[in-house]
Amino acid sequence: MSGVDPDVALHRFHVDPLFHPIKQRKRIFSEEKNLAIREEVINLLKAGATRELQFPSWIANVVLVRKPNNKWRMCTISQI
Repeated sequence: MSGVDPDVALHRFHVDPLFHPIKQRKRIFSEEKNLAIREEVINLLKAGATRELQFPSWIANVVLVRKPNNKWRMCTISQI
């Protein structure tokens, strides 16, 4: 992820202002999953692939999927 030019890979949300975001309930994860999420977020921050924002009224939970090598893949589901 590091070293990728933002002109090559950049993700933005183009949100129609007429639609309201859907607030998901906060999910409770096991300690193992919390650790995997924390590590992935730290890696994304270090790589400059994401940044921290404060949206107290809008929550998009992550989904963890077990990979064949027994590690976790972290995904997000954006609902608009």
